[in-house]
Amino acid sequence: MNIGFFLKEPHKTTETMLYVTASLSGKRIKRSTGVKIKPSNWTGKKVKTLATDSESKNLKIDKVVNILKEIEREYLLKNLRLSKEILENEFDKRIKPKPDPIIQSFFDVFNEFIEIGKDSKSVNTIRTFNTCKKHLKAFGEEENFEITFDKIDLNFYDDLLAYFYEKGFLNSTIGKYVKLLKTFMEWSKERSYHSNIIYKKFLVFKEDSEKIKLNAEIVEKLRTTDFEDEYLNIVRDVFILSCYTGLRFVDIQNLKPENISDDFIRVHIQKTREILNIPLMKIPKEIIDKHIEKYGHIKVPTNQFCNREIKKMFAKIGFNSIIQFTKHSGSKNIVIKKSACDYLTMHYGRVFFVTNSLVNGMGEEFVREITGHKDYKSFKKYVQFSKEMVAKKLLIAWEK
Repeated sequence: MNIGFFLKEPHKTTETMLYVTASLSGKRIKRSTGVKIKPSNWTGKKVKTLATDSESKNLKIDKVVNILKEIEREYLLKNLRLSKEILENEFDKRIKPKPDPIIQSFFDVFNEFIEIGKDSKSVNTIRTFNTCKKHLKAFGEEENFEITFDKIDLNFYDDLLAYFYEKGFLNSTIGKYVKLLKTFMEWSKERSYHSNIIYKKFLVFKEDSEKIKLNAEIVEKLRTTDFEDEYLNIVRDVFILSCYTGLRFVDIQNLKPENISDDFIRVHIQKTREILNIPLMKIPKEIIDKHIEKYGHIKVPTNQFCNREIKKMFAKIGFNSIIQFTKHSGSKNIVIKKSACDYLTMHYGRVFFVTNSLVNGMGEEFVREITGHKDYKSFKKYVQFSKEMVAKKLLIAWEK
């Protein structure tokens, strides 16, 4: 390799840029040394001693030459061919090495994960992300343990479970947060925030949640009851609308008159980002027409208000027998005993739609076409047959 220098403007009386050249197998590369000098102060190999900043400038020039010689020496020792392209790439990497990446904390990255998720996840999902982060922070503070990516190991997992058990978290809730933690760890690993893979061994608890079984009779009683209060009757309408269309609460909130035709509701589903065409039966059409005529749109109060009032409304129509469920926190059984109405939320309208459609003989694939479920695993969570429904179907089948 032959190394030489040249000045960009050799006839200037003021400073000009100095370039280095390296000739290799008849091909030459040219790179800036980053040093500016007056042509009169250049000897051809170094800056004259009496020139301003000559010492620092000569050190920079020597560095450039040494990098080129170092590359040549390494390739000779390894008996590898050094081409012009390789020399250019190696020189550029070494003359301006990339700065070490700024190490972000576990929770800084978690915040980024949440912010990016806002573009594609539902409001409730983002709320779950934030709640999970809050519990992880609380765990770290109580245990005097700084959570970092490298410390997410099996000991961390065991300690986190012990913390959740001590706080009385149900297995289903613990499973949800562990699953989310694993999702976050995978997301951050793919973006080179860490190289830890121990989290893949974390077990996710799965426990089917028991749900209240609503039958057609009690839903019809709710539909035909006048609660003598405008807002309670609106809550009733929204719940019945969900029962007859399978729509989520948030999608009913987003319904506009232009989404409605005589035969179908055509709506963009917020959670799955898809368009669904839902057949419009007589009862939901009457509710929609009434709201549009009275309010100019489908009037929907907040989810919090509706979830609070729907419990009271079911209690008023007699759906208040005591129901007992057994949950688990680790190996510990936790008995939950409440009035049936106290378990209810607006989401039960969608559960009722799925269950009642199947009970009335509608094929699963057709129900899923309306609800937008992509697989049976997620769909079956909505199927809540009561023992009376099962008994009735058994008698019909055997008595044919």
